[in-house]
This record gives sequence, structure tokens and C-alpha cells, in this order.
Amino acid sequence: MDEKQELIEIYKLHASLADSVSRQRGTTNRFYILLMSGLSVLSLLQLRNGVPLGGLMIGFGLLGTSLAVAWYIHIRSYRQLNSGKFKPLHELEEKLAYPFFKREWELLEEGENPNKYWKLTVVETFVPIIFFSLFAAVLLIGIYLLLR
Repeated sequence: MDEKQELIEIYKLHASLADSVSRQRGTTNRFYILLMSGLSVLSLLQLRNGVPLGGLMIGFGLLGTSLAVAWYIHIRSYRQLNSGKFKPLHELEEKLAYPFFKREWELLEEGENPNKYWKLTVVETFVPIIFFSLFAAVLLIGIYLLLR
């Protein structure tokens, strides 16, 4: 196998690995959405059953905020991993006929212009922040109910 063909094979393998990380990231997001939605529904059902509010709300609030923080950390970790995967791809592209990923990123203005492209990680982080805010409110209300 000549050097150019070897570079192409390495490039294809590395691009496949980067795509695999992106798929896993999507799976992780679906997992957290399911988990947080289930926790939200469960907390609402418990409220309807007449369970004492304060302690229940504190429990759900702590669990929900903890999960939201873990989700946010996962998203950031995947972003760092993807960044690490694309740097070597860009280096490999310099040795190939066309720098596809580098050119695509240039056309998207490297995510600096939200009118052109919103970085997926920025969009993704809105959801755990929203869930964190909701469960933090539940936690604070629970504390208030216990203290009054």
C-alpha cells in the first residue's frame, strides 16, 4: 500500500471514529432526556398522591439538579473529545487532495456567526440548563415548605 492510500485509510478510520463519538453523544442526550422527563412525571404523580411536599420536593430537586449537572458535564466532555478528533483530521487533510472537514468548518465560519451556524454544543447545553433551573426551583420551594 502506498503512502497516499495509507493516509486515506487512516483518514477514513478517524472520520468514522469521530462520527461514532457524535452518535454516542446523541444516545447520551436521549438517555438524559428520557431520565429527566421520567423524573419530572414521577415527581408530578407523587404530588398528586398527597405525599408530603417539602421532603419530596427537596429529594426530586436534588436528584434533578444533580442529573442536569452530570448531563452538562457529559456534553462538554463530548465536545472536547470531538474537538480532539477533528484536529488530527484537519492535519491529515493537509496531505490529501481536498480538506473536506476544514473547508466545511470555514464555510460555517467556525461557528462564530450564529446566523450561519450555531454550534451544536451551545444548543445542546440549553436543555440541561433548563432542567437544572426547573429542578432548582423545585428544590427551593421544597426548602421553603419545610422551613415555614
